[in-house]
Formats: sequence, structure tokens, C-alpha cells
Amino acid sequence: MPNNIIKDVKNIRIAKIISKSGAYSRRDAEKLIFEGKVELNGKTIDSPATFVNPKDKILVNGKIIKPFEMTKIWLLNKPKGYITSSKDPQNRKKVFDLLPAKIAHLIAIGRLDLNTEGLLIFTNNGDFSRYMEHPKNKISRKYKLKIRGKIDKEKINEINGEMIIDKIKYNIINVEFISYSQSNTWLTVEIAEGKNREVRKIFEYLNIQISRLIRIKYGPFDLGQLKKGEFIELKKREVTIKIKKTGFKG
Repeated sequence: MPNNIIKDVKNIRIAKIISKSGAYSRRDAEKLIFEGKVELNGKTIDSPATFVNPKDKILVNGKIIKPFEMTKIWLLNKPKGYITSSKDPQNRKKVFDLLPAKIAHLIAIGRLDLNTEGLLIFTNNGDFSRYMEHPKNKISRKYKLKIRGKIDKEKINEINGEMIIDKIKYNIINVEFISYSQSNTWLTVEIAEGKNREVRKIFEYLNIQISRLIRIKYGPFDLGQLKKGEFIELKKREVTIKIKKTGFKG
């Protein structure tokens, strides 16, 4: 089975299809079915074991979902000062404000905090998003960092490998110098899981001040030459190749 399309659609349960559409987890989908909030071809269903095919019309809470689309991937070079959310009570700038209005219902894979820049991946496939984010799949993330002051190699050796901070284990795959001067040092840091604000917490613990943090890679997806604020859709062939590299089975 290809990684980015459901082929044998007659054997797919409706809960999985709803989950694949991106709006809900499989558990959420099952709960909605039991609550009578899911319709199939105009009739309310009561079992998550119901099977569907591409001709079926599925409504969740009265809204049509499109579950049989090919998996699509978009990349954004997130500027500093934007949050990774579609809603914000503080009315801050959101990454979704940077996306074309005609492209709706996209899911951000992972998050970047307000002051972190760089690679953000978007998809229309909820299952793929959850796979990429789940710690057990150990999808690596690579960051480029600007550090205040000059840092020596002995300090770098403290960062590599496993660290335990406030009883939480962090796994740094690799740290490398890029360049340095008396005032600043540039590094790359690769991590294995992507816990909340992981890189910042590690460097704060070591009393090293980050002045700039840029994600340049997430799994097989690269920031490349994407300009700040630029948003692109990957071609079908590239999507298929890269999804295969992640190990996602669809």
C-alpha cells in the first residue's frame, strides 16, 4: 500500500477515515459516533466498525469531510513573532495568517514557539501529523542556533547525549560548531523527540543564552532555501518519497 493514499477503501473503518481527515483523533471519532454526531449517506450511525468507500458522504457535526484525498505537504519558513495556532485570545500574529486564504483545514506538524524561526510542515492528513509528532517514532529535528558569546568544545561535549533536567530525559543526537567569534557562536543541534521547548530548556539549564533559534530540518523535510515567510506545496513525487522515509504506513 502506498504511504499517502488509502487503496483498499472498502475495508476501512469510518473512525479511521475521520481521523485521517485531520480534524479528530481516532478516539475522538469513536466518541462522536457513539454520541450520534456522525452521518453516513444521510443516516446517523452508531458503530465505529462501519466501513466506507469513496462514494460515501460523511458528515461530522454537520460538516462534510473529505477523507480520500492524497496526502499533501506544505512547508513554511516561519518568521519570529508568530505563534503556531489558528486561535489566540491575546490576538498575537499566527502562522495561519501567512497561508493563502484558499487553502483551508491544514494541520501544522509540531509547533515552534513565538520566538523560534524556521521550518514548519503542514498537511491535510491527521494520521501523518500524529505519526510525525509521536515520541515513540523518534523523528529527529535539527536546529541552527546563535549563542551569545564564545563557547568552547568542552561545553559542547556536555550537551551531546542524554541529559536529565527536572526528572525529564532529553536525548541530543548531535551538536556541531558552524562558526564563532568573541561575541557569538553558531551551532547546529539535532534532537530525537521534540519535547516542548526542548532546545531552549537544555541551554537554559547549562546557562547558555540563545539569541536566535531556527529549525532547519524535521525528519526528511528540509528548510533549504525557503525565504522567511515563504510557503510552498511539495510535488506529489517528493511527498511520496519523503513520507516513505519517515516509515509512515498510512
